[in-house]
Amino acid sequence: MLAGIDLGGTQVRVALARSDGRLVASVKTRTHLLATPQDMVDWAAAEIDRHRGREKVRSITIAAPGPIDVKRGVLVNPPNLPWQNVPLAAMMSSATGARVQLANDADMAGLGEFHHGAGRSTRNMVYITWSTGVGGGLIIDGKLHRGGHGTAGEIGHMIIDPNGPLDNCGQRGCLEAFVSGTALARETGKPAAELFAIAARGDQHARAVVEKAARYMGIALISLTNALDPEMFVIGGGVSRSWALVQPTMLATLRSSPFIKPARRPSLRRARLGDRAGQVGAVEWARINQ
Repeated sequence: MLAGIDLGGTQVRVALARSDGRLVASVKTRTHLLATPQDMVDWAAAEIDRHRGREKVRSITIAAPGPIDVKRGVLVNPPNLPWQNVPLAAMMSSATGARVQLANDADMAGLGEFHHGAGRSTRNMVYITWSTGVGGGLIIDGKLHRGGHGTAGEIGHMIIDPNGPLDNCGQRGCLEAFVSGTALARETGKPAAELFAIAARGDQHARAVVEKAARYMGIALISLTNALDPEMFVIGGGVSRSWALVQPTMLATLRSSPFIKPARRPSLRRARLGDRAGQVGAVEWARINQ
């Protein structure tokens, strides 16, 4: 069997699947209930053992927020978890006896959408998670592209305006500094979810803020189209729940490029798997690497 673990700042999800990737069980818990990395490993290993029956689990993927060291399987310094330099892959392998890979959570969500969600009809797809932060996953010629150091897809750190605000990464004018939930909350003094709710009810100021963010995202889509020539963009994360507010502006901005002719213009879709994307992709990566 295979297992995928989606480690988030709010929830931890574990999914078990047959060797062909077909899911057979899925469980979750609140992250704050697992105070230490060892607590998380112990809980996940126990759930895997409980649901595997008599079958042996051969391959496990942990989808985790970056930055991570892919080659060493180390969780370096995630922004939403108070854990640093944790050798998660080795810890999970010791607890389960399985082969364990640590992977970027946005990569895994993109892989999940590519194989089982909105991107199933494509070979070249860019997945963007737009929520508290902005991340991405790149599918090129039907395969996950991780780059030379395992860090490809850091879409949130594309520089949109070199004179823009300072981002947490140390650069100025990153996409994330303009459109993330954190940035919008800082700009308006309202939680991003509240801002989008007010905009949906017709508040003109809130709508203007949301549309400006969607234009910035559309500008990023233009640059990504010119760099990668994808067939499709798939947008996930919390902001995708407000699709009717952001999709028209993103699409209009993408269409405004005179250089990107209709014949090569990517389609723009909302993600289908929701909060399940990370665990579905993690199982898929475990299948690929079993």
